[in-house]
Amino acid sequence: MTNSNDLPDYGSLNYRNVERITLGSFEFDTWFGNSVIFFQSEPQLLGYEVLEKKTKHTSSTKKASQLTKDRLPWIKRLFFCAYCFKYSTNEDDSSRHLSYCSYRRNLPGQLMYLDDVCSIRRVNGKQHRLFCQCLAILAKFFLDNKSVFFNVDLFDFFVIYQTLEGVSTPMGFYSRELVSWEQNNLSCIFVIPCYQKQRLGSKLIEFSYHLSNHEQIISGPERPLSPFGKLTYLSYWCRTLSRELLYGKLSTFDHVTLELISFKTGFRSEDILLTLDYMEALYEVGERFIYTDYYSNPCHKDQRFVFLEDAGYRMFIDKAKIRNWVVNRHISAESNLDPQYLLLD
Repeated sequence: MTNSNDLPDYGSLNYRNVERITLGSFEFDTWFGNSVIFFQSEPQLLGYEVLEKKTKHTSSTKKASQLTKDRLPWIKRLFFCAYCFKYSTNEDDSSRHLSYCSYRRNLPGQLMYLDDVCSIRRVNGKQHRLFCQCLAILAKFFLDNKSVFFNVDLFDFFVIYQTLEGVSTPMGFYSRELVSWEQNNLSCIFVIPCYQKQRLGSKLIEFSYHLSNHEQIISGPERPLSPFGKLTYLSYWCRTLSRELLYGKLSTFDHVTLELISFKTGFRSEDILLTLDYMEALYEVGERFIYTDYYSNPCHKDQRFVFLEDAGYRMFIDKAKIRNWVVNRHISAESNLDPQYLLLD
């Protein structure tokens, strides 16, 4: 008899049980395992296929346990529709579906942003449940900490589209809880691997802050962030803070507070401190170098420095360090999105 403890938690595996994903004309390796779509006693069959075909099966999990123990793939390839993300193990079925998928023409949700390059649509999880579920299932193969697959009714999904071969194609998304007690503006972010390296993640993050600003709240992402999410956020936070401190709304200030920076950027205080420290542009008064006292030290007259003071914080922001950080990494000061193309009202 197989012990249920031999199997991992629902949806999680410590190895890749599906080797490759086919998405339209693209094919790529998975990064993580995902057991959520497979029938528990027949791990090489999709759950919906067993139910639709009324396949005979047992209640034993022995086969799944053995495959997991030997770290063997359950299937070689899983086929996803590039427009609605329905999935299948049958290539012919997937190809036929792709040719007539209604989502090629009828995009789900409400248009929230539209420029010459991309669009962003708000898709309600309850109204478009299957679309959001399938999108979340695809994301699980690339996000180790993804935990919401089917209970999507309490989330909005903000999906970014670009035109590919004449068809508006979804390339990534972020999800957001409809009611967040911590006022998080993002729960999960994912850009499909074949569409990465196009700054789509940064565009989604920037949009999330535009939406929070429209709602007049200071907000940020849910913790913990995935490794991909953390890098994407740090890139966006660094670029935005650099722009505002060097050329933008904060460039003329020689004395600021965390509250002021937060008000100007929409960032939470802890994210501001994390970002400045990441750029090595933050010095604590009296602990590093000669910056022992702002008013007695002549450095406060140097335009290189901005004094940061709040309850419990007395620090210097080194604008020269920020400028060097921008130059050395060839960071553009331009925004990813043009506010005039926002459709938030």
